[in-house]
Amino acid sequence: MGGQSPEPLARRLTHHIESTYHDHEKESEAKSTPSEVIKDASPPTIRPANSRAMDALKQLFCGGVAGSVAKTVTAPLSRLTILYQVHPMVTTKENRPKFSMTLSGGISKIVERGGILSLWKGNGTSVLHRFPFSAINFYCYEGMLDILNPQRDADDDEDINDDTREESKFSRLIAGGVAGCTACVACYPLDLVRTRLTTQLDGQEHYKGITDAFVKIVRSEGFWGLYSGIGPTLMVAVPSFSISYMVYGSLKEYALEDELFYNLRKVDTKTGEEKLGFKLSLMCGAVSGTLSTLVTFPFDTIRRRMQIQSLHYAPGERLTGIQMIARLFKKDGIKGFYRGLTPEILKVVPMVGSMFTVYEFMKDRLNVK
Repeated sequence: MGGQSPEPLARRLTHHIESTYHDHEKESEAKSTPSEVIKDASPPTIRPANSRAMDALKQLFCGGVAGSVAKTVTAPLSRLTILYQVHPMVTTKENRPKFSMTLSGGISKIVERGGILSLWKGNGTSVLHRFPFSAINFYCYEGMLDILNPQRDADDDEDINDDTREESKFSRLIAGGVAGCTACVACYPLDLVRTRLTTQLDGQEHYKGITDAFVKIVRSEGFWGLYSGIGPTLMVAVPSFSISYMVYGSLKEYALEDELFYNLRKVDTKTGEEKLGFKLSLMCGAVSGTLSTLVTFPFDTIRRRMQIQSLHYAPGERLTGIQMIARLFKKDGIKGFYRGLTPEILKVVPMVGSMFTVYEFMKDRLNVK
């Protein structure tokens, strides 16, 4: 979860529409002094509401495609991370507490058991999860920033300076946490199914696919079985998105203001506005993703184990989140919570890089401003 680079899509879209509208207003006022000019001046073109709505949908579609491609590119590392995290629960060999001693050995083990495509097992569910998750996350984040910073919408008030309009680090922290929590609860069943499909041993599959998994989980565990492990998951999602949004936003501001990064910025040829270039976006996203991963990874290990324990433990043997933490610490110590951290960290840069590249490509193809 920590590998995502937050890009507030809706805010950029809204800002672009509003700034265009205000530019037309000022231009119209400037031309309105002589009566001759009034007759010849054409009224400002204001985009219809349905056009704005279409642009918003295009923005979300671009974000969804970019997230899905990034998930697919890094799926082998994601599956390897999960197998490391839950291996002691699924292995039948007590003397093999680790899935593999090396990353290359782990990948070879997956390929030997199920072929090259098994590296992407569960990725279909992950892609289905990405679209609604991204949409909910973006809109909740922007909505919370508007609530916490009412002055963000006061662009036409000359008495309010630019510093006042900038959201604080604290508001980013809160908005990111609320957005992550909301998106996580709404899309959690897909995350649960993805984990169970990913951890199935080849030749011992319990589920035939996504639909079969949903049906069997509800039938055997009830509706709330789809939310098994939601507690530890929220303990991952809330701080993860809070840290990601806060760190990414702060680094972005610093990169756009400090002359050290002048040559790495991208300048809009039409407006002259400075933006993050590819390298700066990659750097900011990698730092924020890595930091949030280091902080939340222990809880991610616990949530993965709780998501699959109903497949391996009888009802009376299943553990609560606190019990799972105590058992893991007693058996493996602190290092047990960070098992699988290496592939998780390694996937941050390719995930952020592929997401940013595909997002920009899709915006150009769909003519999104």
